[in-house]
Amino acid sequence: MATEHKQKASTTAILVAAIRASHLIWNQPAIFSDTYALQMVTPFWRQVAKNRLLNWLIKDALLGVLKPIHTEAILRVRFTEDRLREAVSTKGVGQYVILGAGLDTFSLRQGDLADRLRIFEVDQPASQAMKRERVIAVNGSVPDNLTFVPVDFETDHLDERLRDSGFDAGTPAFFSWLGTTYYLTGNAISDTLDRISSLAAAGSRLVFDYKYPREMVPPAGIEFTEKLEKFVARRGEPMISTFTPDDMNAELARVGFEELDSVSPAEATERYLKGRTDMPAPAPNFAFALFAKKSRKKKQ
Repeated sequence: MATEHKQKASTTAILVAAIRASHLIWNQPAIFSDTYALQMVTPFWRQVAKNRLLNWLIKDALLGVLKPIHTEAILRVRFTEDRLREAVSTKGVGQYVILGAGLDTFSLRQGDLADRLRIFEVDQPASQAMKRERVIAVNGSVPDNLTFVPVDFETDHLDERLRDSGFDAGTPAFFSWLGTTYYLTGNAISDTLDRISSLAAAGSRLVFDYKYPREMVPPAGIEFTEKLEKFVARRGEPMISTFTPDDMNAELARVGFEELDSVSPAEATERYLKGRTDMPAPAPNFAFALFAKKSRKKKQ
């Protein structure tokens, strides 16, 4: 998600939550079951998600160009939470950092992980204030293992704010960074990766998504790509950064991470949508990947 002005809560966060709510209602079996999303969105989006006619009017008629993005949003979070649970169960991960958390509801759905995981939600202050209110309204209180980390990205340093909030750099962590990189400059992305790396103990995991350059998009996807870029640019959120998988691997290797899994649009379709006709294929110009922090080699 693009960075918001600090005095304004993110509208993108509400839209993403509405996509999750709508998916659980209308796409069965659900690929990703966000059982709290409907309660987190505004009354307007709650009605859109629940009403078949409104859902079609808004999602298909007015925002039809974004439908592959809706699929992308569902698949990337399914991938992320599957990999998170694996890392907690088998790799000793004890911390989960959600960058640009928005209205993510994992803390309300964590179940048996509550005693094994500390959750840090990082977001700009206004969005986080909105999120705190919603969590308390839905859950009655903030979960004991959830820490909100408000960050003004214009003035604060991510690593410093996380350490101040109790993050333990000696314990392996899982970092989720979704829906953001393509709105940032290359320097901003590199700076964030540097700060994540400075916090991440060996064995830590990082999942994030990124946008392909135009030359990697198949001809059938060019029209969608152009429409999407115009759509977000008109709303003041232009997509400015792209990476090839090789470029992204090189950037992550620079900060000590190695790729464990990479999911192209074609691979995402094969894994999650095989045999389904109720959802469009994911956007042809985005991928997501899982990386692990390597151990430092000891000097001889």
